Amino acid sequence: MSRKALEEMAARVREKKSAYERYNFERLQEEAFATFFDLAQEYTSLENLYLICVTVPKEFFQLESRLYVLHHKSGRLEKVCTSEEGLLPDAQRPDSTMPALAEKITETDHSYLLPIRGNVALTQWLPFAGGHAILGLFEIYPKDRVDDKGLFFLEKFSNRIGYNLHQKLLLQQNIQHIKFINQLVADIEHNVISPNLYYKLFLLRLKKAIENYRELQDKLRDLIMFTQTQDSTLCRDLCEVYHLLSTDNDELEEEYHALKKHYEHTSLFLETLLRRDHFEKGTYVLRRQPCNFRTEIIQPLLERYMPIFAKAGITVDNKLGDIPDEEVTLFVDKGLISQVFENLFSNAVKYTREVEDARGQKIKMVSYHRNILKNHFGEGIHGVRFSIFTTGEPLSPEEAKKLFEEGFRASNVGREKGTGHGLHFVKNVVEIHGGEVGCEPKKYGNTIYFILPLKESQDMPPSENA
Repeated sequence: MSRKALEEMAARVREKKSAYERYNFERLQEEAFATFFDLAQEYTSLENLYLICVTVPKEFFQLESRLYVLHHKSGRLEKVCTSEEGLLPDAQRPDSTMPALAEKITETDHSYLLPIRGNVALTQWLPFAGGHAILGLFEIYPKDRVDDKGLFFLEKFSNRIGYNLHQKLLLQQNIQHIKFINQLVADIEHNVISPNLYYKLFLLRLKKAIENYRELQDKLRDLIMFTQTQDSTLCRDLCEVYHLLSTDNDELEEEYHALKKHYEHTSLFLETLLRRDHFEKGTYVLRRQPCNFRTEIIQPLLERYMPIFAKAGITVDNKLGDIPDEEVTLFVDKGLISQVFENLFSNAVKYTREVEDARGQKIKMVSYHRNILKNHFGEGIHGVRFSIFTTGEPLSPEEAKKLFEEGFRASNVGREKGTGHGLHFVKNVVEIHGGEVGCEPKKYGNTIYFILPLKESQDMPPSENA
């Protein structure tokens, strides 16, 4: 692939070399090109590019010019700069006498209007492009000073304006996006994550209320014990109230535990994926801490997913593997790794299918397995492999290799909705932990796995940035 890319680029360079030989530009025109490119590199702002565009033809060829550019929001053509007035104020840029946008060179009584073409491959990233690569017009006058050779040069010069303009428009747009994202993160932290902490206080109050009801229940039981020899009718009525109260308390406590688990899962999700550091660094930033996978991730996740698996008719075979818990306390970002398992379990619900085994029995199963791989990441650095097998149609070897690519969806997904992002997220998170991912097609289904390096606590700090 690398060799082929090199050969293709070499061929493209030869084409350009041949083209410039045909262009046969004069020395002054070549110097104008070089000056434009040098200054366009030196000055990064859009406004300075506008000024460069109108000053180069004037200083080199004594030609006046006007620069028209499509507005980044409205998509309307605006006059942004002239060689006589410089940059125009925003209020003066829209004009009812604006020339019509055209894909070919047009002319008026005294000027030429040259289309400014952007990079076709990048057109989709500009909201105003509308499917074409024309970004504006470059008007040159007086036209009687421009011969055919000069017009050809100006056409090529306008194309260079377009490519530089396109890049700077995208840069400006990206800067605006980054500013918006940073503001959005601040809003999320203020309006979502911080208020979410109030739910913790609510849960504490709810737990206290349940404890108070239990105390009332105990007092009522004592009262029943006292009245059972005094008044049988009253005792019977109190027993009925006691049983009703006990049932309500049991249900309330069950709801409390379910709500608490949901709160803990949601809080971990919000804190992990909406972490400010991710947005500031432009990548996932790890906050490592010791984590026991069985008790802190797998068991809570299975408790939530077991009813879902049961509803889908999926049997769960939970093989915890050949290593005891105390040997798999890894130093990881617990929130991100939890989302890895969340994605894998969610996919298992969607894509597990019924198959017929060698004995002719119908099975629809998910199997979780964990084992240690000695020296997997080098001498003395063992790996812990976490595998999830699901029954169904085995993937082809080619599909198995592409499974973790962004946007890829295998041929066995059927009508299940999805974006192909979940497993790509899994790959990113595992790899920034120093691990690896993979998929192994089996006879009755597929095994998706990831391997993390097993390191001693003294080798890994409690907190580490990716």
